[in-house]
Amino acid sequence: MKSIKKRMKNMSIIKKKIKHNNLLPWFTQDHGTLPASYLASCEEFFKWLEDSKRNGFQAPSSKRQATSGKQDLTSSKLSGINRIIKEK
Repeated sequence: MKSIKKRMKNMSIIKKKIKHNNLLPWFTQDHGTLPASYLASCEEFFKWLEDSKRNGFQAPSSKRQATSGKQDLTSSKLSGINRIIKEK
């Protein structure tokens, strides 16, 4: 019985890893028990959110984002398609 209580006590000391982009612990747990890196990440997100309200939405990263894979139909491609349709 004592070993179970000891394990439970040790488990409460160990901080659980928080999944990326999970805001639930921010609202439900005492901030003193949360990792500093998580708190900093959340504060950065909330600051970005507040700034985006004022300045309009801008991507939070300077990295280029991947395309969706859908091809753009440019005017030159469209004129080629029109030519094919007219010839038929």
